[in-house]
Amino acid sequence: MEQFKTVFYGLIIGISNVIPGVSGGTMAVVFGIYDKLIAVVSLDFKAIKEDFRFIILLAFGIVAGILGFSNLMNYLLTNHEILTFYSFLGIILGSFPLIIKKANIRKVRIGEAVAFLITFTLMMVLTFSQPDGVSQIDVTKMSLGVAILLFAAATVSTFTMILPGISGSMVLLAIGMYQGIFGYSIGQFVFPHLLIVVAGMLSGLVFGAKTVKILMNKYYTQTYAAIIGLLVGSLVPLFPGFSANPWAWLLLIGFAGFILWFNRLNGGK
Repeated sequence: MEQFKTVFYGLIIGISNVIPGVSGGTMAVVFGIYDKLIAVVSLDFKAIKEDFRFIILLAFGIVAGILGFSNLMNYLLTNHEILTFYSFLGIILGSFPLIIKKANIRKVRIGEAVAFLITFTLMMVLTFSQPDGVSQIDVTKMSLGVAILLFAAATVSTFTMILPGISGSMVLLAIGMYQGIFGYSIGQFVFPHLLIVVAGMLSGLVFGAKTVKILMNKYYTQTYAAIIGLLVGSLVPLFPGFSANPWAWLLLIGFAGFILWFNRLNGGK
């Protein structure tokens, strides 16, 4: 029964990593295995030795979730784009209470404000640098540039996947690489694209987990403020209709401020 539960956890985390707006890291927190997962992927050999069976079963579930849902998400984005994007928005908004509670930011200081603004601004730059909105990059013709882009995108997205509250697939969608990685490389098992993506994901896992351990230990609230900035910023590229309207920025900043104020009013509970 315990083995089945571990595979199920991995399956849900894998599925979450495919759906833009859903965080695999958040699911790991919910299941109570986040700390163990970070220890393993940061190459803590003592943890790997102690939890080897757990690692294998969890990895099997994650891979099955990613492979099983890649084509489905590609179909939904192609044939039901607006409805799918609104669903993503609902998922992101629904994750705010959990992330706010986990962040435990009882007082917004300069460090938290700067971290929020940096990541929020990054999302704005990624979004509005594309005049026609979120356009997906064509990676069907392999070249050195495409290979570098695939590796870099897979590394960055996997790094963000292990952060609670951040959706790696949402990041891919925002930078125009979602279809290229999940819809084409993984969804259609295209070589050598798939090998490059897997290498990038492994790189993102190892270095991302090590970075997360350092950030969480030394800059806990600032790290979560940055996570909240990414979450709020992700609402802009996913909302069909905001376009490049700067008033949307103010709306989302106001929403984030309200969430933080409400959480503070209730004692951070």
